[in-house]
Amino acid sequence: MLYKYETHLHTKEASKCAVSAGSEYIAAYKRAGYAGIFVTDHFFGGNTAIDRTLSWQERIEQYCAGYENARAEAERQNKADGGDFQVFFGIEQTFDGDDYLIYGLDSSWLLHHPEAETMRHGEFFDAVNSAGGLMIQAHPFRLRHYIKAIHLHPREVHGVEVYNGGNQPSENELAALYARIYDFPATSGSDIHSIDFALEAKTEGKMKLGGMAFDTPLKSVADYIARIKNKEGTLL
Repeated sequence: MLYKYETHLHTKEASKCAVSAGSEYIAAYKRAGYAGIFVTDHFFGGNTAIDRTLSWQERIEQYCAGYENARAEAERQNKADGGDFQVFFGIEQTFDGDDYLIYGLDSSWLLHHPEAETMRHGEFFDAVNSAGGLMIQAHPFRLRHYIKAIHLHPREVHGVEVYNGGNQPSENELAALYARIYDFPATSGSDIHSIDFALEAKTEGKMKLGGMAFDTPLKSVADYIARIKNKEGTLL
């Protein structure tokens, strides 16, 4: 049996581009056969839905709302059906158009590090690395009207997202080649913004859901970090 986890997911509570609320994803991903999700909303360098006039504490509380709502709904459904669906916290931060999925920093870390908002890429990587976290470049070869250029930082990244559900196949192929050349750990994620993608995605004719699969359930975010850095898991 494989335990499947979504690694790249956005909620409308914190990501301006998202359509679905955190709580809506639980039933959709359970139906899709997943064991859990990572909520990775856009942080303040990206397409955030958070009001920048609020205090830092209020901003962080709002930023974490999608994750908290998803976790609460998972706990409610688990109690009702005896399941053990898991919800983990992550971040997606943007630097000059290039995006990074960050695991291992929680709401407490964010509350105590307001300087994170203005950190450049290298500074953020050092902070994540010092905290024992994981920094994965998301869809590194994506080109869109809002992305001015492709930026690669092979010295300041732990791994590469080689499958992204919002990418063109050629963009994913380039990401996979980049990971192989630098011998990086590779991950997969849907980059989902609406539950419609989870309900409609197919392996033929449309982009499929992404994620990582493991032989045993994840124990924590730290467990996920360790497995990815050890190049464990199956790409979905």
